[in-house]
Order: sequence, then structure tokens, then C-alpha cells
Amino acid sequence: MPVDITALITLHREGCLAQPTLRSLQHAADHARAEGLKVEILVVLDKADPETRRVAQTFALRHADVRLHEVQVGDLSLARNAGVAEGRGRFLATHDGDDLYSSNWLLASAQLLGTQRRPTILHPELMVCFDQATAYYWQFDQTDEQRYRPHAALMVNYWNACSFAERRTYLEHPYQVARVGEAGFGFEDWHWNCETTAAGFVHRVTPRTIRFERRKAAGSLNSAHAAAKALIRPSRFFETLEAAP
Repeated sequence: MPVDITALITLHREGCLAQPTLRSLQHAADHARAEGLKVEILVVLDKADPETRRVAQTFALRHADVRLHEVQVGDLSLARNAGVAEGRGRFLATHDGDDLYSSNWLLASAQLLGTQRRPTILHPELMVCFDQATAYYWQFDQTDEQRYRPHAALMVNYWNACSFAERRTYLEHPYQVARVGEAGFGFEDWHWNCETTAAGFVHRVTPRTIRFERRKAAGSLNSAHAAAKALIRPSRFFETLEAAP
């Protein structure tokens, strides 16, 4: 059966924290279905611990639209790539396993992406951080020339890892390995954002959508990369900056 949206979520050792995340995605999927879209939730379990697996399996038993896919790659990027290959949707959205998402995220993004003439990748407009740290901030829209400055991407990651695009975008531009300490490289979403920008995609925000990002005291991949003094991988994007007048 044709699917409009694959809501992809990667789980590892989130345990009971995965439960509210899955419920959050289910609400967003139901919101999109109410407008006639067909949505699947695809859960990729990557070397998941027993508690995380139990939570995902219980959730899948209660919801016919949830599929589980197990891998043993031990890497967030490769787990995402495996989910992209397994997905059935025309569109795909990526999600982390312990965050929350506004109920309009999937529907509003599908509606907006369908109107874009340029190759486009969407992100939530507002980020709200909670748990061990609290904050909020708005993400940048690349078409806003007053706020977006290409050279700033040398120092900061403009867009978080939650994104929405045509599934073929992720197939043609896979994430690179992000294992902490393996080769000195990290920040896979930052690198992916740069690579897709260099390939001609424009990163935009979906108005009035929110990602609630859990800031943990320990176990964060970004924190682990920072502690290991990891660097972003070389990207074609930075070559285009050098070539610019």
C-alpha cells in the first residue's frame, strides 16, 4: 500500500523515555491521517537494550501502523540509513528516540514541501530544550538573507537532526558514520546539513512547529563528540565557501 510519510525514529538505550516519544509521533501521525495522508512509524532498534526493545514492541502491538526494524550497527548514522532504506513513504522525517514533537509537525511539513519549487529540507521552527537544561530558540530559514550567513556554518550547526524531506533525498545523501572516538569525526547532522546544502538543497523551517529536545546529564551524542574533541568531516560546502568571491 502506498505511504505518504515514513516517520523514522532510531532507538538505542532510551528505555522508558522512548514511550512518550512514540506517543508524540503517534499524535503527529494521527493529525496527518485526519487530513487523508497515509503515515507509517518506522522504529529502528540499533543494538537496543532489553527495556528499550520491550517498550518498542509493546507500542507496536498496540498500533498497526508501527513497524520495527532491528539492526546491529552501533551507530546513529548507519541506523538512520538502514531506516531510510526500509521506509515506504514518499516523504520521510527523522526523529531521535527521547524527544517530543508538535502534533502538526508531519502534516504541516508535507503540505509545505509540496509547494516548494526548489529541492527543500524542512526543520521544526522552534526548539524547546528541557530536562537537565532549559532553553528555547528559533531555527534559521536559509531563505532569510537577514539572518542566514553561509560562513557561520564553519562554527555552528544551523539545523538540528530532526528533518523532513523526500525519502530519495536521504537515499542519495546518506549520513556518515558518527561513532564517538572512531576516527576523530562527529556531528553527523551538521555534516549532512552542509553536504545537502552544497548539493543544492535549501533548508527551511515549517512554521508553527516545535521540537522538544531532551537535554540529558549524560548519554548525549553531541556531548560525547564535544568531549572527544571531534571535528566535522570535510564537506563540499566549505569548498564552495572558499570559491565564493
